[in-house]
Amino acid sequence: MNLPAQKDQALLTVVQISDCHLGAQLGDSLLGMDTDNSLELVLSTLAAECPHIDLLVVSGDIAAHGDAESYRRLYARLDGLASQMVWLPGNHDDVDLMKSIVGDQMMPTTVDLGAWRLGFLNSAVEGEVGGCLAADQLSAVASIAEAERPSLVFLHHHLRALGCAWLDEQRVTNADQVFALVAGKPQIKAFVSGHVHQQSEMLFENVGLLTTPSTCIQFAPNSDNFALDDCNPGYRVFYLAENGRFQTRVSRVKGVTFAVDNLASGYE
Repeated sequence: MNLPAQKDQALLTVVQISDCHLGAQLGDSLLGMDTDNSLELVLSTLAAECPHIDLLVVSGDIAAHGDAESYRRLYARLDGLASQMVWLPGNHDDVDLMKSIVGDQMMPTTVDLGAWRLGFLNSAVEGEVGGCLAADQLSAVASIAEAERPSLVFLHHHLRALGCAWLDEQRVTNADQVFALVAGKPQIKAFVSGHVHQQSEMLFENVGLLTTPSTCIQFAPNSDNFALDDCNPGYRVFYLAENGRFQTRVSRVKGVTFAVDNLASGYE
């Protein structure tokens, strides 16, 4: 998507990992997959492919059940991996507990990186699986849209239906308000989400809508009901050019077969 105009331009590297679902104990599993092990393999792939990271975004569902030890373990593991790091809450997370462990500085609304402004929204709703943006989050969208900088906006839940019926019921319920705020604002290049445990790319009203694989189990695209995919865990990387253009790709763990419970009809 949206390639830089010149190959020799200095590019900033932004990496997104999402939906780690770490348990309270090292080695806890989700539907048969050890989520610490799968994360470690994703991070090993990332280290080999992206030796320098300007910003690492961890876009929610960090913990399987909002346990403090999950956050502490990931915080320690990611320390020093990137020049800057931002965490976002997902529907499985305890946002207040997360903030108490990593601090306000790791949960900002915006970060300016070179010519770019990166926005970070909290789409989690307490007690709900699906997403919604509260009034202060919509105000943040409006502010980012008015800035004279090319922008990427990260949040946990997706904004538009992906053709995966059971997941599309969980998308941001007031997404139409978001699109109204960014209409005619070409500096908003893309909204980038997690939650759906699958890769997707689309354009809606000239804005990119991207989703990123989980670092653990993957959900099957185009499924009416809960179903797992056999794709490996992965991450997404962005290369941002000073001229406001970018390129992005998804990379997955290679050479490893993961065992999962393909008969599962869901999880908590």
